Amino acid sequence: SIAELIHHDKDKAEMALLKVSAFLRNTMNEKALLPLQDEIKNVQDYIELENIRFSEKIHLKIDQDIPRWSVPKFSIQLIVENAIKHGFINNKNLLNIELCFDKEKRIIQVKNNGKVMQKKKFGVGLSNLKQRLELLCKGSLHVSNLETPTFDIYLGECCENTNS
Repeated sequence: SIAELIHHDKDKAEMALLKVSAFLRNTMNEKALLPLQDEIKNVQDYIELENIRFSEKIHLKIDQDIPRWSVPKFSIQLIVENAIKHGFINNKNLLNIELCFDKEKRIIQVKNNGKVMQKKKFGVGLSNLKQRLELLCKGSLHVSNLETPTFDIYLGECCENTNS
């Protein structure tokens, strides 16, 4: 997508390269946990990159009151990536992705209006995320709705020191 942009819109190509470089810099951070606000920024950058490919058909809505939690790096981004990969009904529809927070229960909910999920079984990526949540946060990952694909990330007490 970026290579094609270079020929058609140099300013947009430059912006896309800057987003890619920021996104890749975040992958090199060795910390397993990061502030939720930083994870959300990664998700926003990722969606901006994907919107180059999908012609601005992906919309992200985020609850205004973002909690001050730590989360495993790329936890929300992975669920958003799966929504984009598996959720588009066809190239003509918009994909709306929503992030909601339940502060009392320490739940991050990620839902989209894409294809109905057929089963609650996780592939490799989501299984790895579930294990990271268990290890780093004594948390869990669940599908709470198949019709409107909805993932609930439960965060217990997150700690990078796994010996505790």
